[in-house]
Amino acid sequence: MDSLRSYDALPYDRLPFPETEPDFLAALARLHGFAAEDARSARVLELGCAQGGNLIPMAARYPEGEFVGVDLSRVQVEEGLAFVARLQMNNISLRHGDIAALPDDLGEFDFIIAHGVYSWVPDFVREALLAACRRLLKPQGIAYVSFNVAVGWRSYGRLRRLLLEHDRPELGPVQRVERARSLLAAAAFDDARLRKEAEYLMKASPSYVFHEYLSETNQAFPFARFVADAGAHGLRYLGEAGPRRARVALENDWGLSGEARCERWLEAEAGLDEALDTRFRRALLVRDDAVLPQPQRAELLEGLAFSAELTSDDELDFAGACEQHFSASAGERLPAAHPLLKAFLVVLAAAYPRGLDYATASGQALELAREYGYRGEADAAFLEALLDFAQLQGVRLHAVIPERRDCSGDFPLAPPLARAQASVSGWPVTNAFHVALDVDEWGRRLLAAMDGSMSIDALATRLLQELNASGIQATAEQAAQHAHGYVGFFRRQGLLSC
Repeated sequence: MDSLRSYDALPYDRLPFPETEPDFLAALARLHGFAAEDARSARVLELGCAQGGNLIPMAARYPEGEFVGVDLSRVQVEEGLAFVARLQMNNISLRHGDIAALPDDLGEFDFIIAHGVYSWVPDFVREALLAACRRLLKPQGIAYVSFNVAVGWRSYGRLRRLLLEHDRPELGPVQRVERARSLLAAAAFDDARLRKEAEYLMKASPSYVFHEYLSETNQAFPFARFVADAGAHGLRYLGEAGPRRARVALENDWGLSGEARCERWLEAEAGLDEALDTRFRRALLVRDDAVLPQPQRAELLEGLAFSAELTSDDELDFAGACEQHFSASAGERLPAAHPLLKAFLVVLAAAYPRGLDYATASGQALELAREYGYRGEADAAFLEALLDFAQLQGVRLHAVIPERRDCSGDFPLAPPLARAQASVSGWPVTNAFHVALDVDEWGRRLLAAMDGSMSIDALATRLLQELNASGIQATAEQAAQHAHGYVGFFRRQGLLSC
């Protein structure tokens, strides 16, 4: 009950989690040789859905699907239901309920999501969560379960213990976060990772600081322990949905049985956690009566589609294998050395926000690279390089090519979800790829007004009036420039349909 009261007082931000998006999960599953359901018509359950910040955008994106969320906080569920009612959505239901006592009428699901639950609940709730995943998954269903990993938390656990030692639980969550930040500001750490984390916590969301470092429960688990616990409930590990700097590739395994190969793979995954000092996992689970999971196979990329929002300041070499860098939208610099991979990324960036199937993207990349002297093919080495880059999540994988209409009209139309998110304080605007956007107050005001009835010039006039009414002096030319900039940004994020 103390945990529940803290979540009511300081709920998590209403963020979407891109790694939980069903089409992305289905694409990852294909790389492991597992055929998941088409996301466009799937049944999706989220356990620990809070206010629906993750689930509601999915339901809006896939109107033919069915979405159910369950959360212990009645306060947050009611806030989510009010937002759903505002949108008049009929393919989503949010329920107040306990993971340890789920109702019998939920049915079976193609995807089950439990993000930020497993490490932060008591043992009996974790057991109930795994049991629910096995009971409620369809035969080809996939469960996403995130958790903190013991090897990475050997360091971060020190920081949590320090903050808990100086914590005053009788205070409210907000006051406890303020005390923790005061302590962090005065502390000196001999570990570079802890210094970086302390700096992050000074500006991070208060809800993250509290629930990650001051909450009553936060347990980190070895990967092998998680896999064993899942196995005890009839579930197998399928793969990892989060970004990683390395991946498992088994060699000399031709004589192994399927079970022996799987066991060797899981041992290698645990070893990879040690090598990478893994802190957090986004594990995918399937039923143990489904096809035996296997490590990712690069050749299976040929059956997927791709999108990427990338830029590069390098003078790209499409003929030789030299490491160069691309920048993702969040600012990460990602390396690429294979010449055809670089051309492939340029093709995707030019098409964004449209996605391209493998044949189209690789064909255009070959044409581009050969103009600059590339003499190779889209061979196994290229596919391995592409898979490595996908592991970094520099490209977005899709099981189905995203449908995007070219939108260059003068009367921008944003979908109801985006307009509602822009209109309601505290709701982040979610783009077409299930990513929260950083949109300022004026951009939110314009987005909320983009119902197709106003031209860009009219939006500029409206922006000018609102700026002047707020005491901000601006010219008509400046307002027009900003209005066009906002419209271009929203188009680039796949939010406008005309």
